[in-house]
Amino acid sequence: MSLKNIVLIFCFIILVISCKKDRVKDFSTLSDVEKTEYTKEYFDFAYNFLQTSELRRTFIDSALFVQPTNVEYRQRHSYSYKKVGEHIKAMEVLNKAVEIDVANGKANALEYRAWSLLYFYRDYEGTVEDINLIEEITGEVYNTCWGEPCGFHKGQALYKLKRYEEAIEALKLVNSEEEKLGFNSDDNYKIFFYIGRCYDELKDYDKAIENYQKALQSVDKFPEAYYQLGLVYKKLGDINLSRVNLELAHKYLIYSINEPYVERLDEVFLYMIDDALGTLK
Repeated sequence: MSLKNIVLIFCFIILVISCKKDRVKDFSTLSDVEKTEYTKEYFDFAYNFLQTSELRRTFIDSALFVQPTNVEYRQRHSYSYKKVGEHIKAMEVLNKAVEIDVANGKANALEYRAWSLLYFYRDYEGTVEDINLIEEITGEVYNTCWGEPCGFHKGQALYKLKRYEEAIEALKLVNSEEEKLGFNSDDNYKIFFYIGRCYDELKDYDKAIENYQKALQSVDKFPEAYYQLGLVYKKLGDINLSRVNLELAHKYLIYSINEPYVERLDEVFLYMIDDALGTLK
């Protein structure tokens, strides 16, 4: 099919939708069921277009015009702006979703915003504030923020804010709450790693080593833990152990904690390991 034909088809579809919209002069006169039907129609149609496309955002705008308090659609709307790099607009849309959700005593949009503030925008104060509000709304100290425990996000944010004792407390709480749920906290290698990072910053090197090693008991190919162990042993003057761990970090670099959608805190890169090894010569 030629590009011209594709454009004509899109124009026809948009015209049909527009005409249908024009038949409804005042959406406020519709019943809740009718509003939901119109909203779903616009929203579903938006998914015929790429997430980063303006057409998708146009149809979601139409959906939200009919049902402006639909938090789920509004939150998803923010994804499109984020993916295209329009972060101010993305947060404007998401903040409105949070405002509506919180007013209704819900925390779903807050959970996504806390995750976004930590990993995308590095707003550590905002992350902590959001998670404290989530705990207040839910009445629970253990919640999940976009696939990870909110307490893990809170611990990382506090660590970046140099509030190390609070970070350790938040991270340990995740382990204890997961144990109550029947999970094996020994598998929480990232939590042990960040507890280790906090003790490291507090210059409590024995506890830092202990927690890095706990992380490695769960995942033995963990270059970030080996890298940090190498640096700790260097501080302690044990050059041999420092070299061993830095070389293991180099060996297992392919298993780094990088992810396709977010940039993890404390991810290690080859130049960092090479620089650290270079200082041992």
